[in-house]
Amino acid sequence: MRLARALTAFLSVVGLSTAALGVAAVARDGVAAASYRELAREVAAVDDRAGPSRSADDRDPQAGVDWGALLAQNDEVCAWLRVDGTTVDVPVVAAEGDDPDAWLYTDLWGSPSETGVPYLDHRCDPEGRLMVVYGHRTAYESYLFHDVSPLYEQGSLDAVGDATWQTPESGTLTLAPLCAASVAMDDGRWQRFTAADEKDLRAWLSWALEEADATRSDAAACAGSAERALVLVTCNGRAYHPETRTVAVFVAPGAGVDGDS
Repeated sequence: MRLARALTAFLSVVGLSTAALGVAAVARDGVAAASYRELAREVAAVDDRAGPSRSADDRDPQAGVDWGALLAQNDEVCAWLRVDGTTVDVPVVAAEGDDPDAWLYTDLWGSPSETGVPYLDHRCDPEGRLMVVYGHRTAYESYLFHDVSPLYEQGSLDAVGDATWQTPESGTLTLAPLCAASVAMDDGRWQRFTAADEKDLRAWLSWALEEADATRSDAAACAGSAERALVLVTCNGRAYHPETRTVAVFVAPGAGVDGDS
């Protein structure tokens, strides 16, 4: 299943197909998770005691990434993403406009992969005001964007912690969870990739809060002061609703925003 360019990559990101489920899928998920966890230990100062179900307490969210080591493995990596309270602890690569869906089924090391690697939309800048990142919801192993998929449920959003977005240019940015929604994959209203200025960003965030299924208690205040936003997109795994996606929005006030490309 390829991303539909006409609809943009945004809401066509899919989870693992039903046909792929079974023993092979379990093995595949496990191999992918192990590969990225080992990478995290090598380049992102992750505590070696951390196991497959590690929580935010097992790692230092401010630990610096060894960018030299990471970029030596793939020079298209643009960020490292962690979400506290989840197993999201992964590199993010930058998509290219001539093949925006290339990373959907290609792993960090360039090999064909059913789980791919999380990637930044080609219309976004890793230092920009609005950053949209896609990732697969793994079917069995809780990794990649598996733990993002239920965030449209209020209880799941309430339990999730901050996201940290680390880049070689700017270091670590902390973003708080704002809201999440389960949406149709062809819902163009959620397909937003740039913001002209803070006012434009905040207007879109205000709209998102009205449409969201789950929001934080002080969401309006957070949206009203936001200067940057991170949007995570994945399949939400709802039974009998294969064409729905989870969209989770995190926000942060900040300075020195370069603007959108």
